[in-house]
Amino acid sequence: MGNKTLATIIGVLLAFCCVSAQDKIAFIDSDKILNEFEDAKIARATLDQAVLQWKFELDSLRRTYQTAEDEFKAQQPMLSEEALRARQQELTAMRHQLETFGQDIWGKDGKVDQKHRELFAPVIDKMNEVIEEIAQEQGISIVLDVAAGSLLYADVSLDITSQVIEELNREYAAIASGAKKKVAIFGIAALDEKSQSEELGRRVRMVVMRVVSQFEQELRLELLADHEVEPMLLQYGGSFDRELEEATALEIGRHLDAEFVYMGTVERQGGDIVVTLKLLKPKEDEVFPPVTDRIAEKEEALFEQKVSGLAAKLQAYLIAGKE
Repeated sequence: MGNKTLATIIGVLLAFCCVSAQDKIAFIDSDKILNEFEDAKIARATLDQAVLQWKFELDSLRRTYQTAEDEFKAQQPMLSEEALRARQQELTAMRHQLETFGQDIWGKDGKVDQKHRELFAPVIDKMNEVIEEIAQEQGISIVLDVAAGSLLYADVSLDITSQVIEELNREYAAIASGAKKKVAIFGIAALDEKSQSEELGRRVRMVVMRVVSQFEQELRLELLADHEVEPMLLQYGGSFDRELEEATALEIGRHLDAEFVYMGTVERQGGDIVVTLKLLKPKEDEVFPPVTDRIAEKEEALFEQKVSGLAAKLQAYLIAGKE
């Protein structure tokens, strides 16, 4: 038996020792709550998206290092002693960067741990708040958690897990009974000839559509089809390829009855690709702060992942506006 399990059991036994005959006890299953609480589902999907992007970045670093190492092995017989030392130092630095990146992301208190805390702290706080509210309303003195593995038997009538889940998801039940929020994705304008010839605007737009569609069910969104959006753009002299003034975009969004509107730009600056995305809330005449990323030429294999990361940042405004 592990020390943690033993300590948990001792803690439960001590709690029972302090319970009088008049005290009321209940239990919950926190694992089940976190699996069925809609905010937790969104937090999990957001974390998965961030981890996926970090994996792509790690793979890119690993491929770059492997290519450099293969080239070094092939050229080694032809290198001078000075060039040999320089290339070895370069490979050592690249390997160190690779290892450091992995540690920074997945190591103890790395970015994955930090992101998990950032996303799940409010979820756990809300869960505990609701448990406390239910306990106070029903005169419950002690609430145990079966997910801790310390409860061997309990009468099912003491289980308040379903009540907690129902209360946590009450706002989503209200959303589900109402109309879905419409989301329109306008054009991502390619600002230079090279990005136009590469159809970068279309590529960025497709990624944004995919990211938004991942949250359609959880946030009760309705992604407007292109055949609904394009005629309205044309009516205002716009298109999926042109950059719109924010005031015009807000007006078109209101005509479409859209709750949220995505738009943006993409351009080549030297060998880099600069992507800017905007999220607008037409009914409230609001424009959220834009997000931008410069994708270096050597990172172009991560184009879709980088754009996904930008779109995911804007998702925070949709999540905040779920009520």
